[in-house]
Amino acid sequence: MRRIRVVFSIGAMHGGGSERQMLLLLRHLDRQQFEPMLYLVYKTGPLLNQVPFDVPVTSFDTRVTASRIYFPGLMHSRRVRDYARFLQEVNADVSYDRTFLMTLISAAGAQKIGVPNVSTIVTDPETGFAPVAGRFQWFKRRLLHRLYNNSTQVLAVSDGAREAAIRFYGIRQDRIASFRNGVDVDWIQQQATQAIQDFWWTAQKPPATASRVFRLVTAGRLNQQKGFHLLIDAVADLRHRFQEIEFRIAILGDGPHRSNLEKQIAALHLNETVHLVGFQDNAIAWYRSADVFVLPSLVEGMPNVLLEAMACGTPVISSDCRSGPAEILDGGHYGNLVPAGSADEIRDAITAMLMNPSAAHQLAAEAKKHVAQHWSAQAAADRLGQILKRCARMEIPGP
Repeated sequence: MRRIRVVFSIGAMHGGGSERQMLLLLRHLDRQQFEPMLYLVYKTGPLLNQVPFDVPVTSFDTRVTASRIYFPGLMHSRRVRDYARFLQEVNADVSYDRTFLMTLISAAGAQKIGVPNVSTIVTDPETGFAPVAGRFQWFKRRLLHRLYNNSTQVLAVSDGAREAAIRFYGIRQDRIASFRNGVDVDWIQQQATQAIQDFWWTAQKPPATASRVFRLVTAGRLNQQKGFHLLIDAVADLRHRFQEIEFRIAILGDGPHRSNLEKQIAALHLNETVHLVGFQDNAIAWYRSADVFVLPSLVEGMPNVLLEAMACGTPVISSDCRSGPAEILDGGHYGNLVPAGSADEIRDAITAMLMNPSAAHQLAAEAKKHVAQHWSAQAAADRLGQILKRCARMEIPGP
């Protein structure tokens, strides 16, 4: 019996949570039942070399010659046509995409030729759509309303994102279900043992200079929605209040706001305190070596980095976005939740951890067990496998 051919699609393989979750699903999807393939818009990104060896990778930019002609909608229509053509070439049974920008291409292409499609909403659209949707937002929103309601199945990475998507896009409730991310705990704990080749981060400060070193790490794409500017403001205040402590703050990731953050760091005289260390292949080892992981985001769906830090046993502080972190942390039971958008609240949460580190580490130990028991990567891949099988048979599942 032929395996079910699934085309996974996403824009590129940059270091964000959606790309990491795509990798996890590709690694754990049952190969006895499924034959996965990966379609990208751009064949770029540092995670490309982590795609499983048995997953063929293709991309729009390597299949289609660039056109010098421009008018609104031309590039989009070319991408939709190529994706539909690719599905036909590989005789795909089902299409799976992540992020609404990819849904605009993949769902449209799949529906054009009658291939069942599963689309995943990865953030709260009421707050996360406008900052990244670009031009013609009213049209894209209207198009997504049609694409989602015509999809075989829509998934949202959290209950909050599901409810927001129903309101924002007008998705029928029987069409969309919550589907939580998973984490590969064994892989994370292996990665946590890697050495970090960064002397600034690993060096021990002489006792005469400071009584202790406090390491703080965060990670994500460098954009406004990730809230790194709030964390930098909080650190400036902490450094002034606790002059006997040497703070070292590592921000992992790249993105369009890097220059803005560099200017903010320089203006606050934090060049020796806050380092933008870029994308790191061994990000997990950075999380494990830190005293605390902070997620200062303004908007999230279901943040993988928070789950990964918890799986390392590192204490966590997270902004309480409208969806995601509160579900992961069980309302604050497994980490500190602070109101989103407040540098003062982030500062106070870090201060509390400085004052009572033993309580923070006890909470972190409980969080580590919780992730291992309830956020298994294999369980997530198996759940997706059941959905893909139903959709390949053109059954319309309930929530």
